[in-house]
Amino acid sequence: MSTHRSRRLGALTGLIPLLALALAVFTAAAGPLQAAQEDLAEVSRLEYEGQKVDAFLLLKELAPKGDPEAQYKLAGYYHYGYAGPANYQLALEWYERAARQGHTDAMLGVAILNAQDKISIPQNKARAFTWLSIAATQLKDKDAQANVATLRDKLKSEISTAELQAALNEAMSFQPVPETQQ
Repeated sequence: MSTHRSRRLGALTGLIPLLALALAVFTAAAGPLQAAQEDLAEVSRLEYEGQKVDAFLLLKELAPKGDPEAQYKLAGYYHYGYAGPANYQLALEWYERAARQGHTDAMLGVAILNAQDKISIPQNKARAFTWLSIAATQLKDKDAQANVATLRDKLKSEISTAELQAALNEAMSFQPVPETQQ
């Protein structure tokens, strides 16, 4: 065997432990993601079978772990009262957690709850404008994007110039931040 080939094989042999470590890290990181997907599939199965309370209880376990889809779905249960009386305050809290991670539908949920005048949530049209602005930039479907922009623009005339500027600044500086897994 030539010296050149021997050096290449030696270098490759030295990389094998590093590649194994990288694979182990990747597999470990994929583990929680796969588990979360399986748990959300179980939520969907329970919903399909009409077991809303069981789905709700499972979502209450999943959402605090930081999965934005679980948080969004839990917010919907609170918003629409799927497993008990509606609780708009809890719906808003869960929508906001998912929205801050970049979940577009949750952004729309935050906007809806802030635009309406609910007993437990004071109306905040500037906040609704902010989240509609962010969501409009995240949507891929052009029709949905146009609909959200239309709703956003209707609110524009209902907030002050200072609120509008602050909302635009917040929307333009938005960066999704994943929650750390617990």
